Amino acid sequence: MDRLHELGRLAQKAGPYLLLELVLPGGTLFALLLYLHQSGRLRFLGGARRFAGDFGRRIGNDLERTSLAWESRPAWPVTMNH
Repeated sequence: MDRLHELGRLAQKAGPYLLLELVLPGGTLFALLLYLHQSGRLRFLGGARRFAGDFGRRIGNDLERTSLAWESRPAWPVTMNH
């Protein structure tokens, strides 16, 4: 009887993770991230999140400046039919 009780408890704990794995494409990754989040093992990513946001903003600003620079240039090749 103890084994059935333990099996039921395990199924209750693992149910959401198994459901994610079965229903979603890439569900294993989502289930792992959910487990790590709920267990508090993702707290170290707070700094990484800030770094990624800053890095993404810098890249976006650089790409915007580059695209604006290219828009102001004449089309290439410029043909002169004079």
